[in-house]
Amino acid sequence: MLQEAVILLLREEFIKMRKNYKEKYCKKGMDNKRGQVAIYIIVALVIVGIILVLYLFPSVRTTISGAEFSPNSYLKSCVEADVKTAVTELAQNGGYSKPEGTILYQGKQIKYLCYSSDNYKTCTVQQPMIKSNFEKELSAIVTPKANDCVKQLKAEYESRGYSVSAASANSQVSIIPGSVRIDFIAPMSITKDSTETYNGFDVEVDSEMYDLLMTAQSVIEFESTYGDSETTLYLQYYPDLKMEKVVLSDGSTIYKLSNVNTKEEFVFASRSLVWPPGYGL
Repeated sequence: MLQEAVILLLREEFIKMRKNYKEKYCKKGMDNKRGQVAIYIIVALVIVGIILVLYLFPSVRTTISGAEFSPNSYLKSCVEADVKTAVTELAQNGGYSKPEGTILYQGKQIKYLCYSSDNYKTCTVQQPMIKSNFEKELSAIVTPKANDCVKQLKAEYESRGYSVSAASANSQVSIIPGSVRIDFIAPMSITKDSTETYNGFDVEVDSEMYDLLMTAQSVIEFESTYGDSETTLYLQYYPDLKMEKVVLSDGSTIYKLSNVNTKEEFVFASRSLVWPPGYGL
C-alpha cells in the first residue's frame, strides 16, 4: 500500500536523523538533549500529518498513486449535495415539490396522503404509489443538475487531454434499500492512447428513505382500511425507526417517520374514521 511505503520511508529517515544527531551532539549537554527531543516531536508530527492526509483525503492518495480518473466518483461528487437537499425537501411535504390537499401544522403545510372529509368514514388514499411518486418528483428536480454534471465530466476529460464524443444525456432516479440511485443515461466515448466507451454511469447516494416510504405506504393502507394504525407494531420490526403520531382537534393525524441513525424524515397527514366531538367508539 502507498501509505505503508511512505510511513516506512519516513521511519528510515527518522532513524538516520536520530543516529546522526546522537553521534554529533551527544556530548553537548542537557540543552542539546532538549533540542533533540524537540526534533523528534516535529518529525513525529510530520509523520502523523502525512498519515492523516492519506486516510482522510483519499483524492490526495489517488493523485499520488496515479490511479485512473473515475467518472462515477466525479459524477457522485457533483450531484450528491443536490440529491440530499431535494430528498429532504420532498420528504417534508409527503413526497411532493408543490403539494396540494394539505393541513397547516406548526407553520407548515402537511400533505394528506389519505383523506376523508366525512365523519365515520375511512379515508381515501390520495397517492397509492408513494415511492414511485417520490422518484418522479425527485427525478424532475435532479435531472437538470445531473445533465450539467455530465457536461462537466466531458469538460474534465478534455482538460486532461482526452478526445470525447458524447450523445445527449438524461437521467433516471430510483430509491432502493440503503441509497438513492441515479442512472446517468449518457453514452460517451473517451480517447487518448486508447478508446473507452460507456453506455452510461450510475451513482448511489446513501439514504434510508426507502424504508421510510415503505412504512408510510403501510400506514396509509391501515388508515384507509381500519381508520387508524398501530405504531408499536412497526417499532418491533424496525429498530432504527422512530414514529411520531399527533392527532389534531379536527381528527387529522400527523405522522413523522424518521431514521434514528441518519435523521432522515418523512412527514405526511391522514384524516380517517373521524368521530364528531362528544362521540366515541
